[in-house]
Amino acid sequence: MRFSIIIPVYNAEKTLSASLDSLRSQTFRDFEAVFIDDGSSDGSPAILEEFCQESGVNARVVRQSKNGGVAAARNRGLREAKGEYLAFLDADDTISPDALEKISASANGADIIGWNWQLGFEKNAREMRQAQYDTPLQALKNLMGGTMRWNLWLFALRRVFVLENGLAFIDGANMGEDMQFMIGAFARAGRIVRLEDALYRYNAVSATSISRQFTPERRREIEQNLQAAQKAVAASACALELAPYVDYLKLFLKLPLLIGTDEELYRLWYGWFPEANQAALANKALPLRTRVLQWMAGKRQWWAVKLYYRFVYQFVYGIIYR
Repeated sequence: MRFSIIIPVYNAEKTLSASLDSLRSQTFRDFEAVFIDDGSSDGSPAILEEFCQESGVNARVVRQSKNGGVAAARNRGLREAKGEYLAFLDADDTISPDALEKISASANGADIIGWNWQLGFEKNAREMRQAQYDTPLQALKNLMGGTMRWNLWLFALRRVFVLENGLAFIDGANMGEDMQFMIGAFARAGRIVRLEDALYRYNAVSATSISRQFTPERRREIEQNLQAAQKAVAASACALELAPYVDYLKLFLKLPLLIGTDEELYRLWYGWFPEANQAALANKALPLRTRVLQWMAGKRQWWAVKLYYRFVYQFVYGIIYR
């Protein structure tokens, strides 16, 4: 079997239909869909069972007795998968009909294959491009430097490569789990491939407040995943070259705390990974405005951080590009 697509599902009955339709529409049929029902209490299990029986897709449902979080669900998917390559789909997103066909045609034994994506809104979508990379080192610089997304749905990984290198998620650490997994993967990868096609549609159906994303519990989860990512980088052949990028990664992880007008979140930014603040201007791959924003925060110039938000996000994005 060429592909296993791992799909964690938790109370997703309102969004599942589009995801299932995109699996049903695949032009390349040598794949299995592995649904991990993570203790759903809505109609998701019945929808999945009907799909498995009637879709014509090689699909099965693995049930978790209780909700254990997305990291544990994905680990279960890794254990259950049988395909040559592993891919990931979220239960509220879709993949293009020719996605698996294009990935299969380009894989040629690569450890990791990556692609571009679409940011989907209610009525339209915008194509988003990953930063360029053709080596694991360049991919790691992009990931750690904040110029490339680490979402699992942007990559397929050779299953034997994942197993041989012990790649896994940290059970219970559900914030930043894809960051540590993909940094760990690229730190160990040999041959990689990047496709120019936008093969995945991420649907921006809801927004979560920054304060909810960065609760003490969520920060501990991020710290756990960051520690695992740092360990993988330190053990890699390019550890010395990537040393400055550890601070860049920390700055990128906490950057959302500066997107708003809440000075309490600004102060949280300042005190979280404070050792990284001195690198605010150093990452030349980021736009100058982002580096200056971090520098102003590092100087605790909250008035300037607030002014930046009001001008860039509320005026430029909110009015000019509305």
